[in-house]
Amino acid sequence: MSFYPGFYQKILQMDMPGQGRTFRRRTSRFWQIWPMSSRTGEIHRVVYVDGIYLAKNICILIAASDEYVSAWYLCQTEIARAWEALMSYIAAPAVVVADGGSGFAKACRCIWPNIRIQRCLFQAFSQVKRYTATRPNLQAGVELYNLAKELMYLDTLAHAS
Repeated sequence: MSFYPGFYQKILQMDMPGQGRTFRRRTSRFWQIWPMSSRTGEIHRVVYVDGIYLAKNICILIAASDEYVSAWYLCQTEIARAWEALMSYIAAPAVVVADGGSGFAKACRCIWPNIRIQRCLFQAFSQVKRYTATRPNLQAGVELYNLAKELMYLDTLAHAS
């Protein structure tokens, strides 16, 4: 039950009195507050990390286990300081899977110096595809693109060697 009529209806700022200018002025002091996730203390064997950009200067760094999101951090860019802030909320795992960004590698050396870092296979394939295209003209490009495609189908350690 709602005390506000139309509570579940979508309300646009343009529909507010003054076309939302008063709302924006009254809430502007809260715009610089960056919410933090809470510490769980759980230890995961594998943690997957990535950054998702919502806008030009708004990025959410996410650390997830196989089951759920362990922690997240709102930042402006994927720099080492932001990754360190995210990693300080999580117990060090045995392995972390990342996209290979330089900011994360630097933060890992500071916060979790003894863990193994595994490059995300999809990110590696995407990088090769970016440089070779899907139909490369040179033989070296064809071979490299085919090797990258084979990476996507590895399912065991024995199959990788």
